[in-house]
Amino acid sequence: MSSPSQLEMAKGGDAAAIADLINQALRAKGITVRGDRHGTCLRLWLTGQTLPPETQTVSYVRQGIDRLQVKAITRLHIYGEQADQPAPGWGVDVELDSPQAEVKPLDLNQTVETAAEPAPAVAPPEPASSDAPGTLEQAYLLLELEPGAALKDVEGAYFKLKAQALRQGDRSRVEALKQAFHQLKDYIEHPPAKPAPAPQANAVADAATADLTPVERVQALLKRQRLSAQVNLEGRQLNISWLAVRVVNPEDAAYQIHSLLLSQNLTALGLGDVETLVISSLSRNQSVVWQQVLPLRGKA
Repeated sequence: MSSPSQLEMAKGGDAAAIADLINQALRAKGITVRGDRHGTCLRLWLTGQTLPPETQTVSYVRQGIDRLQVKAITRLHIYGEQADQPAPGWGVDVELDSPQAEVKPLDLNQTVETAAEPAPAVAPPEPASSDAPGTLEQAYLLLELEPGAALKDVEGAYFKLKAQALRQGDRSRVEALKQAFHQLKDYIEHPPAKPAPAPQANAVADAATADLTPVERVQALLKRQRLSAQVNLEGRQLNISWLAVRVVNPEDAAYQIHSLLLSQNLTALGLGDVETLVISSLSRNQSVVWQQVLPLRGKA
């Protein structure tokens, strides 16, 4: 028997499936969504780098729930969060089976025990051990899959194991499964560039020609290493950036690029006067969500 689709799971009242569908629509606006369900009450947390606007956000979520026609959900608790704040900025209660579907403010002083922690503005570095929580290996292990499994297998395993955990009342495992699922989904849909060994100092001799600007030479160097990034030069500062969803571990990628540049003849690249390297991960609206500043001295 085939596994139910995400849409079918959402229509059946699965909180993670509903949150993921809304997340797909709001991700372009820099808003991430997570949720859980208690009985007939669906709770959704919407997190952005700035606090999501209450009126527009609540209206959008209500329209989405109405279109899904989720009979198992009669009440919504919607929270708006700013990523760098410890608590929601607003929360509302919507009674869906009421003719007016009245929106009432929630008491934010009552902490929700099962609420997941808001996502940090800057992701912490991944632990060095490949078996540590948070790595891709651990995510595959948690979902009982072999590394490299297809997205449909990841989705099937997630919904199956999540249902088991809910029946057992294991809320912490539900959250762990949810994090592993979204980590692998992002990794499969937006695979990072494969790292390559740093070349010798003359590896870009063919790129460092009089026909290329320093920025074009750096772009050519990164392209040779299968690294796709935006490059610009501002005085003595070299800026390199990419979309955050395309890089699983930005800190490792940053130090890879740093080592790569330090192995080059920077004067030949036209970067002899550059002192600082700034590497950034950007949201889809070009806001900085992670940044690393590293020293970069030109070599003769």
